[in-house]
Amino acid sequence: MPTFIVFEGITGSGKKTQIKNLSEKLVERGKIVTMISFPNFETDIAKVTRRGSFDPFTLALLYAADRSQYQERIKALLDKDEIVISDRYCYSNFAYQSSRGVPLDWLMTIEKNIIKPNLVFFIDVPIETSIGRVQQANIEDFTKKELISKLQIEREMQEKIRETYLHLAENNPDEETKWFIIDGTKELNEIHQEIWNIVKDNLGLQ
Repeated sequence: MPTFIVFEGITGSGKKTQIKNLSEKLVERGKIVTMISFPNFETDIAKVTRRGSFDPFTLALLYAADRSQYQERIKALLDKDEIVISDRYCYSNFAYQSSRGVPLDWLMTIEKNIIKPNLVFFIDVPIETSIGRVQQANIEDFTKKELISKLQIEREMQEKIRETYLHLAENNPDEETKWFIIDGTKELNEIHQEIWNIVKDNLGLQ
């Protein structure tokens, strides 16, 4: 059964940890798993987003183009019955660019024809938790200070991003996609078990 799983969340939500844990669990069960992420900075389109300052509309189009370029690869993986797990997808574009004033309807329209995931996990954490986790993260001091400063300055925008994610989860735009809001403040193992139970049930695993 082809399965496409997406993880979404604000910075510091713990997406990467849960993606890693889920991938390892699936591999233990004999599944072939491919992990991808967006923006995919290995592509020329995504690299452009790092080279200058773009308005939100242009950024939205560039991110959408980056995803569009990757659709054939996703389809090929799913056709081979692999499980594809993505760190962010179109929903990040919806949440982040709408917080900068781009109409959500327009953002959804420019990505309406992409492959829809089977499952979306939104790891939900308060902004304070996000900042606290960045402070504790094992990353270079300069990068950490830059991230914390950005999060604090853009606190209001981060709240809008979180609200948009919750709106998308509660008003699921795609019938073929199931959304799950996961409390990211719980213990890591508890979060992993919750996600695993959902994936296991949807894939018919024991």
